[in-house]
Amino acid sequence: MRVVIQAILNTEGIRGLRTGEFNVRDSEFKRNPDFSVAVVAYKWIQQHWKETGCRDMIIEKVTWNDENDITEDVKKVEPVVKDDLPF
Repeated sequence: MRVVIQAILNTEGIRGLRTGEFNVRDSEFKRNPDFSVAVVAYKWIQQHWKETGCRDMIIEKVTWNDENDITEDVKKVEPVVKDDLPF
């Protein structure tokens, strides 16, 4: 499934609009469309955060296909770190 994601990001007081077109797995999209797009949006925003030098960033609004607001879903997504430590 192809979706267009738009994000309004505030990086240290500078607001900007970013737009991109992404693929989302059909099986995940059918189960929970908003969350599956939110995961893709989160990864995209994290990539932008790294490219801007890891400066303070506030996610103001995230939508997909101009009508579905997933801002809160994106804010809830956190990376899962596998803990393989023996202790």
